[in-house]
Amino acid sequence: MLGIVELILYTAEGCPFSPLALERLRIFAQGTPGVDVEVRDVAQAARYGHRVAATPTIIFPNGWRVVGTPDYGRLRSILAALSGQGRSMPNKVWYLEQSRLFRGVPLDEVERMADLFHEYDYDPKRLIFGEGDLGDAIYLLKVGHVRLYRLTEDGKEISLALLGPGDVFGELALFEETRRSTFAETLDRAHVCAASIEDFTQLMAHRPQLTMMVAREIARRRTEAETRIAGMTYASVRGRLAAALQHLLGEHGEDLPGGGKRITLRLSHQELANLAGTSRETCTVELGRMQRAGLLEFDREHCIVVPCPERLHPGTLERMLHAIVGSNPHQPLAR
Repeated sequence: MLGIVELILYTAEGCPFSPLALERLRIFAQGTPGVDVEVRDVAQAARYGHRVAATPTIIFPNGWRVVGTPDYGRLRSILAALSGQGRSMPNKVWYLEQSRLFRGVPLDEVERMADLFHEYDYDPKRLIFGEGDLGDAIYLLKVGHVRLYRLTEDGKEISLALLGPGDVFGELALFEETRRSTFAETLDRAHVCAASIEDFTQLMAHRPQLTMMVAREIARRRTEAETRIAGMTYASVRGRLAAALQHLLGEHGEDLPGGGKRITLRLSHQELANLAGTSRETCTVELGRMQRAGLLEFDREHCIVVPCPERLHPGTLERMLHAIVGSNPHQPLAR
C-alpha cells in the first residue's frame, strides 16, 4: 500500500482547462481514500524542481507527469501501477506515437509536441464540431469512435468516415477551411487530444515531414469519401451495404477463429444506412436478407460478424449488369 498519495496540480491563471482538471481531481480524491490534492501555480514549479511546460499538469509521487485533463479510469490505473497492482494506461505521448501523423517521428520530438495538445472527454452522440463552426483546432482520437458526416439539402446525413483510435480529424482547417464543412460526432465515449491551428501550423513550419503526413492523410480521407459516394451512385443497396461492411472490416475489424471477422464498432441501422446512402427501413430489410443468406450475423453484443468476408465481394455478373444498365436502389440486381 502507498499510504497517503499526494497529487500536485499545477495551474495557470487564464488557462481554460485548469478549472476542469481541478474539479476532476477533487471529485477523484473524494471518492478515493488516501488521495490528497495540492494545487500550485505554475510559477512555483521551478522552486519545487518540477519542469512544467503546459497547464494543467499533474505530478504523481514517483515523478510521473500527466498534462491535460485525464479521465477517472486513467487516474485509477496510474494509482494501481504505483501500488504494484496493475499496469498504467498509456499516456498522451504513447497515443501521439500511435497516431497516423506521428508514426516515425523520434520520441523526444513527440514528447515536445505533446505539450501543444489538451485532452477532452465526450459522451456518446455528442458533437465535437458542426458545419459552420470556426476551424480553430486539429484533433487526434485517443479512445472511442467518431463519425464525420455532411447534411444534404433535404437534411439527410451522408457519412464520410468512421474514425477510431489513432485517427486525426479537423485537419482541413490547417490549409483551407476557416469554417467547418462537416460534422464530427462521437459514436461512443471518446477521449481526444486537441491542438490549436496556430500552434500546429508553427509545428509544421519547423518539421516539413509533418506537413507531408497531414497532406497524405487529407488525400487518403478524400479518396475514401469519393469512392464511397461513387459507389452510392452506381451500386445496388446490397452492393453499397456490402462495400460499407468491407470498409468497416478493414478499419474496425478483428479476426475470429475459423476465418471470420467481427466489426468491433457497434452501429445502429440508421448509422449503417448513412454509410450506405439509403434509408433506415431499406437498410434493415437488406440486413435481414443478408443475415438469412448467411452473409452476416450478430453476436451477443450486437456487433456484426461476417463468417466469410470474401462473400461480400460483388459477383462478376452483378458488376457487369451495373456497368451496363445501372441499378434501382430498391431492387438489387443480385441476391
